[in-house]
Amino acid sequence: MAIERRAIRVAYVINEMIVGGTQTHLRQVLRLLDRPRFDPLLVCLSGRGALLEDVRELGVPVFCPQASLGFQGLSLAKRVIAVARLLRQQQVKLVHNYLLRANLVGSLAARTARVPLVLCSTRGCHELRGGQLLAAKIGNALADKVMVNANAVREFVHEHEGCPREKMFVVPSGIDTGRFSPLKSGGFKTRLGIPEDRIVIGTVTRQRIRKGVEEFVRAVADLAHDDSRVHGLVVGEVEEVGELRALMQELGVERKLTLAGRRQDMPEIYSAMDVYVLSSHDEGMSNALLEAMAMERPVVATDVGGTGEVVEHGSTGILVPPKDWKALAAALRGIIAEPSRWHEFGRRGRAKVEQRFSAFAMVRKIERVYAELAYERGLLTRDELLAA
Repeated sequence: MAIERRAIRVAYVINEMIVGGTQTHLRQVLRLLDRPRFDPLLVCLSGRGALLEDVRELGVPVFCPQASLGFQGLSLAKRVIAVARLLRQQQVKLVHNYLLRANLVGSLAARTARVPLVLCSTRGCHELRGGQLLAAKIGNALADKVMVNANAVREFVHEHEGCPREKMFVVPSGIDTGRFSPLKSGGFKTRLGIPEDRIVIGTVTRQRIRKGVEEFVRAVADLAHDDSRVHGLVVGEVEEVGELRALMQELGVERKLTLAGRRQDMPEIYSAMDVYVLSSHDEGMSNALLEAMAMERPVVATDVGGTGEVVEHGSTGILVPPKDWKALAAALRGIIAEPSRWHEFGRRGRAKVEQRFSAFAMVRKIERVYAELAYERGLLTRDELLAA
């Protein structure tokens, strides 16, 4: 006899839905969530972000209570009250917060509204100080569980924010391996104005120039001076774009490096790259790195955060120390010298992503945690839990 499941109302709280790794992750969760079991809504505190329309197209209600308010003093109190009122009105049973501001506001509001289950999420190894550190500790303390996306992130949060290890659970990042799948040759370099005979070294970023982009540019410049076939490609938004262009001019690589900006055709963009680079100074688990590996690109990445849990040095790519452009350039030079390894690295990388880092597997792990917590709080019967 089939068990009739009761959909648990889940509110996802985030500050903004810009194009970023966490926001892309959340969009995947909303897309793949088992709707008969979990009924989602999105609370966007700022009311901003290009991905809000994507969420609405998924049929997920979007709420932006008191979006104009700040996050200090009386404004914070009013914001918490407004979100708490919304949670009561929507009869929310589980709140899942994402990133620092939402972890604080969402947790305070959920406890005010007496929501049975509260989760926070931390997805990077960013050392906080002062008021931000206090906010993180409050959010962690109020949550029933804290989700992290790598073992390295769990250790970092434990050491720097004092969150007990047993309170955290790891769900690795996951990507759409159907969308990010190798494409047949189709003049992808030419579409970007890059000759097809060039060796394209690419990166996808929302970083500041001094958080890894500078090392990428210096490494590409070093290689391009020795090999005229080398061409760099930066995709995404770099905060100090003026500084980036000045650095390109200083190094004489204005014609050897393309700034593609934000793109919607990412599978085609990755297909234009011969080698993918992650040059971050700190990282949780990069979605772009996983996407590039799923596209069978060989990768060179800085060994930070959870990157070593994704890239197997010498098997699926090369790991280098952060903040060291010379080491990055040397690793890239080695890969360029052995094009026979490109396919080998790419094939193994794709297999690893399919096995461990698919979006489908990621969402199923999250749902399992939801179900177990809901059973503990009496929101699910044992039969419903076993059927999950």
